[in-house]
Amino acid sequence: MAAAEEIMRVRLAVRDYYHQFSQGLNFDELTDQLRHLKRSVEYSKRRQHVAPIASGDLADLKKTLNSLEQRIYNSDDSALVSDDELDQLLSNIGILNPALRDEKILLIFNGLVGRQAFTSAQIWPTLAYLIQDDVLFSHILEPENDAAFGRAVAVILISFLLVADRLYGNVITDHQYWQVIQKLTLYAILENDARGYVPDKGWVHAYARLGNILEEVAESRLNRAQKLYFLTAVMAAYQEIKVPFAFGEDQRLAKAVVNLAGKEKFYNDYLISLLGQWLHQAPSIQPGVGYDFWVQRYNREHFFANVLLMPEVPHDLVKFIKKIPELFG
Repeated sequence: MAAAEEIMRVRLAVRDYYHQFSQGLNFDELTDQLRHLKRSVEYSKRRQHVAPIASGDLADLKKTLNSLEQRIYNSDDSALVSDDELDQLLSNIGILNPALRDEKILLIFNGLVGRQAFTSAQIWPTLAYLIQDDVLFSHILEPENDAAFGRAVAVILISFLLVADRLYGNVITDHQYWQVIQKLTLYAILENDARGYVPDKGWVHAYARLGNILEEVAESRLNRAQKLYFLTAVMAAYQEIKVPFAFGEDQRLAKAVVNLAGKEKFYNDYLISLLGQWLHQAPSIQPGVGYDFWVQRYNREHFFANVLLMPEVPHDLVKFIKKIPELFG
């Protein structure tokens, strides 16, 4: 099956499951549905040639980055980013030079949000660019490849822009906001590259960055069903990963779910139900278990342990976790 056809198959399933969820038809089955969907994704065994999202003259890019950096940290109000500068940043989010991608583009973009240097009219076009299939899902169904850096940068930039939307007083429509989160839900199900820091290439860190999105979703104007659906998708995807999370992904996700659980009791009760389902997937050590079992078991234990380290954890959630035998038996 071609990659575009497979992505469409998963996209339609994600939409259908949400439609059911919003009507209360699959409340107890959703986690299993999404985990099964992630397991069903057909990944290619061959890697295609990756052309990183990077364009233009490198010296010109560095000049723009230096100019923006100086304006961000200047005390006056001259930090506004032009459309041309913004286009230059976006067209280089997949550059393989980590000093430019991680230490310049990401930090400068975050600084621009902090300085409210975007115009309201720039927010949606930038989000629309980042959620394009060609950007967010670039080479996503292939073995580990360098396109993962651009995909993950797109996710973290989306989280920055959602913060900007909130700071600017909700400048994108509710429909546009949900359109972004639907794309990120699909991304969570499709993304199988769980690398953290890659020597000489910098950060992928996709699942930590999904935690950033989840934390912002908790603060958003999305309705309950939308927030819980995204939470469930991220947690289902996290549970299915078969490599150890060793770069703070568990802490980042724990912080995000505790933040959502603390909003109201309904969210906390749903989270406890979701985590209870996770425990029942592999309740005890079984004969002949292999690498995947132990990776997922310890990813789970580390997540639960990190939840308890967060401030202001709801009492019912603490009580639930402290009854887990493998942590406190």
